Amino acid sequence: MKNVFQKITLNIIIVSILLVPLFVGAVSGTLENPIKSSTFGDLVKAILDTMITIGVPVAAFFFVYAGFTFVTSLGDPKKLDTAKTMFMWTVVGTVLIVGAKVIFSLIQSTVDAIKT
Repeated sequence: MKNVFQKITLNIIIVSILLVPLFVGAVSGTLENPIKSSTFGDLVKAILDTMITIGVPVAAFFFVYAGFTFVTSLGDPKKLDTAKTMFMWTVVGTVLIVGAKVIFSLIQSTVDAIKT
């Protein structure tokens, strides 16, 4: 009985969530675009800028933390492996974040050059 009640409750919640846009459109008469970007390129640029704004300080923190782990390992092989792995993945993450921005900039400049 409890399982049936949970299924019915879940279905009611899902249907309610799916119907909210209809009610909002009926009340205001129009649906406005919640995304400030007018093009897909602007949207991707905004997402990448946000990723860099958040990711670079996080990467800097993990570089410092990995260095701290290296220093405090005092030759313990297990802690050294942990510090090396942490450092390697911090580098990989930083390269991915910055590399995505660079690749997007290259693609964007190529598309802009083709348009003109």
